[in-house]
Amino acid sequence: MPSRTFRVGIIGDTLADEPGGGGYGHQVDMAFVGVEGAEIVAIADEDEEGRSKAMARTGAPRGYADYNEMLQTEKPDIAVVASRLPGDHLEPVVAAAQNGASAYMEKPCAATHGEVDQMMAAHDAAGTIMVVAHPWRGHPPVQKYAIPWLKEGKIGEVRYARRMANQPAGKGLGFGNGDEMMLDRNPHMFDLIWQLFGAPVWCHAHITQDGRSVTPADVVEGPENYGLVAGNGIKAYYAWENGFAADFESIEGEGKDRTWRIDFHGTEGTISIPGAIGPGPDVYYNPSSQPRLVGDDRWEILPTEPPPDDYKWVNSHHRMARSMMDILEGKEPEYELVQGPQARLYLEMAMAAHVSHIAGTRIYFPLEETNNPFDTWTA
Repeated sequence: MPSRTFRVGIIGDTLADEPGGGGYGHQVDMAFVGVEGAEIVAIADEDEEGRSKAMARTGAPRGYADYNEMLQTEKPDIAVVASRLPGDHLEPVVAAAQNGASAYMEKPCAATHGEVDQMMAAHDAAGTIMVVAHPWRGHPPVQKYAIPWLKEGKIGEVRYARRMANQPAGKGLGFGNGDEMMLDRNPHMFDLIWQLFGAPVWCHAHITQDGRSVTPADVVEGPENYGLVAGNGIKAYYAWENGFAADFESIEGEGKDRTWRIDFHGTEGTISIPGAIGPGPDVYYNPSSQPRLVGDDRWEILPTEPPPDDYKWVNSHHRMARSMMDILEGKEPEYELVQGPQARLYLEMAMAAHVSHIAGTRIYFPLEETNNPFDTWTA
C-alpha cells in the first residue's frame, strides 16, 4: 500500500488517433485510474474533443493542449506517455524527466535503441525512472505460473522457442511496409525470454519482399513513425549462451489465421502461450516435446489465477502502476517492470535483424550502431 499520493499527468495524442495512429495506446491512459495511491491531476492532448473525452474517461479535473505546460504547471510525480506511436515518445519522456516526473509509457518506447539512450540519460540525470508498459509483466498467469513452470522443468530443459506471425495482405509484415511485429509485438516475447535466459549472444536474419531478398531499393519510410523499413517477410534466429535458441518469423499472408502465440519446446514437453494478452486461456501444455500431428489429445489448458476475462490488459496496467509506485517509494514491488535497459535491449534485438540482413551474416551483441541501419544502407 503506498504511503503517499502520487500525482499523475497523462499525455495523449488524439490528432494521431487515425488508422495506425497513436491516441492513448492500449488503455495506457487507464493505468493509474482507480489505483490506490494515485491521483490523476490532468490530461494533455492537442485535440480539444479528444482531451475532453479523456478527461471524462479518467476523471482528470484539468486539461491542457500543451504537455509542456501541463508538466510545468501540475508538476506530476508520474507522466503517462500514452500514444501508441514510438515516434511520439522521445520528446515527452525527456520533458517529463526535465520536470522531475518519472515516465510510464506505451510500448514500443522508441523507434531505435539510440532514442532509448537519450531517454535513459535524461531520467538518470533527474533521478527519475522510466517504465515501459509490457502487459505480461503485470499478468499473473505469465509471471506466477508460466515462467516458474518453465524454470522449474515442467517441460524439462527448455531448448527452443518459435514465434510465427501471419498478418493480412497489404498491411505489411516482416520488417517493412508497416509491420509491427518486430518492434511492437515481438518485444513481448523478447521480454518473456529475457526473464528466462537473459540477453542473446547473436542473431542471424533474412528479410524478403515477396520471397526475394530485399535490397536498398526496397527501403521505404514506414508508417507509425517506425522509420525506414523494407520487405514483407522476415526470419530472425537468436541464440543464447546456454544453447537455447528462438526463431521469429513474420510473413504477409491472407490473415485468415492470425498467429500471435509463442511455443516453447523442452526435452520433456511443450508450452504454448498466446500473446500478448488475449481473451482466452493463457498457458497450454503438452507432455511431448513434439506433439503428434493427428489425434493428440494430450493438450491441456493449465489452470491459472485469475481466470480469463475481458479486463486482462487494464488489470495488468493497474498491477504495474502499483509496482511502479512501490519502486518510487523504495519498496520491493510485487511485479518487476520493464525499465530503460530492458526496453533498449528489445529494440536492439529488433535492429539486429536489419544489421544481419545487410551484412548477410551472423551478428553479435551488443551492436555498435544505435540507429536504424536502413538509414545508411546503400547499394
